Amino acid sequence: MKQFSAEEKGFHGTIKAVVEIDEAKGQINKVWAENVTPNTIGAAGIATWLEKANQTKSVEIDAVSGASISTGALRKAAVTAANQSKVLSIKENVDIVSGASQSGSNTVKAGIPEPANYPLLKDEITEYDVDTYENEFDVIVVGAGGAGLAAAATAAENHASVMVIEKQGIAGGTTNYSGGVIQAAGTKLQKETTQFQNDTPENHEREYMKAGEGRVYQDLVHDFTQNSPKNIAWLAKMGIKWTNVYGHTEIPYAKDYFADRIHVYENGGASGNGIILTQHLLNYALDLGAKITYNTAVVGLITNNTDNQRKVIGVVTEGTNHQLKYLKARRGVVLATASIDQNLDLAKDLSPQHYEDVKAHHCWSVPTDQGDGIVMGMSIGAAITGFGGTIDFDARTGNGTDDRVPTIPSIFVNGNGLRFVNEDSTYAYEFRAIFNQEKQLDKPTYQIFGADSINEKTSPWNKESLENDVKSGLVVEADSLEELASKIDVPAVNLVNSVNTWNKNATNGNDPEYGRTNGIKAFSGPYYAYRNTPGNLGALGGLKINKNCNVLDVYNQPITGLYAAGLNAGGWLGSYYPGSGTAIGGIIHQGRRAAKSILGL
Repeated sequence: MKQFSAEEKGFHGTIKAVVEIDEAKGQINKVWAENVTPNTIGAAGIATWLEKANQTKSVEIDAVSGASISTGALRKAAVTAANQSKVLSIKENVDIVSGASQSGSNTVKAGIPEPANYPLLKDEITEYDVDTYENEFDVIVVGAGGAGLAAAATAAENHASVMVIEKQGIAGGTTNYSGGVIQAAGTKLQKETTQFQNDTPENHEREYMKAGEGRVYQDLVHDFTQNSPKNIAWLAKMGIKWTNVYGHTEIPYAKDYFADRIHVYENGGASGNGIILTQHLLNYALDLGAKITYNTAVVGLITNNTDNQRKVIGVVTEGTNHQLKYLKARRGVVLATASIDQNLDLAKDLSPQHYEDVKAHHCWSVPTDQGDGIVMGMSIGAAITGFGGTIDFDARTGNGTDDRVPTIPSIFVNGNGLRFVNEDSTYAYEFRAIFNQEKQLDKPTYQIFGADSINEKTSPWNKESLENDVKSGLVVEADSLEELASKIDVPAVNLVNSVNTWNKNATNGNDPEYGRTNGIKAFSGPYYAYRNTPGNLGALGGLKINKNCNVLDVYNQPITGLYAAGLNAGGWLGSYYPGSGTAIGGIIHQGRRAAKSILGL
């Protein structure tokens, strides 16, 4: 046996592929990877790719959708290494790595499969249309993101047979890109690590109801907040190690109900750390006997009608061979395919703010988040609710994401040079205000700050990075406010007055205009303007459900056998996203609730 190696740059750094070859037989014996960054989406994809490569004794294995950059790099390195042996001759594709991150480059020719975004069936499929079921399970879960995996794990631990169907090549969905944090009130860790000794799920519920602005259903919020501490404990049982708790930034009209509730696990809290959570859920579910099928889409629901009542009894799937298969669900189907994140047409129809983000390619959800579960539900009469909001934040500044990181001395101004919001409010609240101002005036909004603002410990800029952003045009610089106003095309008198008013009030330590409590300091020139730019992690709104996560029809009646969870469901989040840890907390809870409801628990 001889070993050959080669390296390629992946998403998280250089990956080394090692190929062991039996030159006498002219075949590959074993393939492995080195320098893989642990607890990453790339690592999960690489593990999947290596398993297939070693099963087939081949390196001509497609990259894994959902982790195509890292697995594409490994594939190219493995091909290069294998060709060093001289007994193998494998055609290399030089575009595979760069192409992994380019629109339209996910092709079989490049070794990177297209996402399984297959067209949904336009005709309703009933039991009379099905000659033979490929298989049957107690519970079928559509989508292997956080909600789907939580549903699968809960069903499996209660001795149900479970099939999870996932469009990508790895599990986790957009949950993988999150920090994995979860909001919960009254936990032991919250009491040990914060000043909020007397916080309760009831207080948590009050804050969410206030933030919902009359658009959320209290029974859904109540069920979530009451059970979130139990979900924290359930995940700990799987090996998740919760380490600390922090809070979201201000919701101006809900300050009375605030507490530090955002729970962080070991190696979690940053973008991409959600993979730790999803891998724990996946492994737990698989160990308990759940099954999962990758690179496969559910393209339709199977129904029957008894006593004039529609019931969902299974699903139609389409895999990479484009053959339709029929699976029977003995007890229920859980839709967990997220909201309309990457569906431009539905966003235009249902969610104006989200539409602008998707149109501008600011949405970072996985490409398979097309709203399939919502459309399939609607096709058999399901109601929808909760649309209009979105999970927007500023990826460059991280503003408003963490109460330990106050906004620097600065103000946001609209196209008329006027201040319009509490800049230290939670990120999606302030981005709703940003969106409304930009739509009303058809002009951008800006964060205005001074040279002394970046001296704050929480500043997203230091002197060097600010200079680089000015050179690139990301930030506009001027010696005076009048000059800055001219450069960003706002009325100088308004900008000068807005900054002077802020400085005067900040000198007195308060903000009577918008009630801001953090980062209240005057700032001076040179002055800078940064254009507020959203990064989007998904839409809000989905199928209407009751507290059992049973999907409701347009007459508010349950559709037997059909359940929705997480961001596939609406009515538990309002017109903006109320703070980190809400989505992950909600999807874990509703995934569990849906499975328990199906099983009568």
